[in-house]
Amino acid sequence: MCEIDFTLLMSVYGKDSPQAFRDALESVRCATIKPSELCLVIDGIIDDRLESVIEAYRESLNIKTVRLATNVGLGKALSEGLHNCKHEWIARFDSDDICHPKRFEQQLAFVSKNQDVDIIGTWVGEFESDPDFFHAIKKTPTLHLEIIKFAKSRNPFNHMSVMYKKSSVLVAGGYQDDYLYEDYALWVRMLQKGCVTANIPEILVYARTGNGMEIRRGGLKYAKSEIKAQWNFYRLGFLSKLELVKNLAVRVPVRLLPGSIRKFIYRKTLRR
Repeated sequence: MCEIDFTLLMSVYGKDSPQAFRDALESVRCATIKPSELCLVIDGIIDDRLESVIEAYRESLNIKTVRLATNVGLGKALSEGLHNCKHEWIARFDSDDICHPKRFEQQLAFVSKNQDVDIIGTWVGEFESDPDFFHAIKKTPTLHLEIIKFAKSRNPFNHMSVMYKKSSVLVAGGYQDDYLYEDYALWVRMLQKGCVTANIPEILVYARTGNGMEIRRGGLKYAKSEIKAQWNFYRLGFLSKLELVKNLAVRVPVRLLPGSIRKFIYRKTLRR
């Protein structure tokens, strides 16, 4: 067993499902290696049902809560949580997903053998209600140079699966106010800083998509955020002008399509 202390960083807010949240924490509790602490950012007011889930797992998962008076959004919540994480290695996880029992064991074994790595992710299986029956696999490239190339057009990491070095994230500026692109923008800045990256080609996290997520990821707000994110990648020097134009031509129209068509594209062309 690998003996690297690490913090699990999560955020919860008022609209999260108490049952999905409980399932997420239970999957962490059942892991072969558990986090040394769980830093949970409570992003605004939550109801008694979510509070009861936190209390049910507070001792077994060594939960440290960071309470924000108002809902500030994921990027700002994670930024606040990051500074409250005790350990150098931090794992990310969402409040409605499921960890494979050996997720942390395999990731820690990888970083023990590859001590130069700064961020390590995994593949995820996407499911609607039962993680045993996932409808798609979200695969990501495994090798560093492949990840850089992939990141030019798509997010190279499944954010709910990553582990990273706190110091490397802070050098890259941490989570910033990149609405809807908090994680993707962070990975690009880390790549620009020379961080070493990898993905484990195994499904070690099961991501919930049965809440209308794919249908909601559209409209003018998403299109504007897409344009802003791509422009920032170009401004940082990560994208060439041609790559910027290509990305905008491909990605922005998808945000403006009807939700049912966008869902079809996500599941049939962007997943395997």
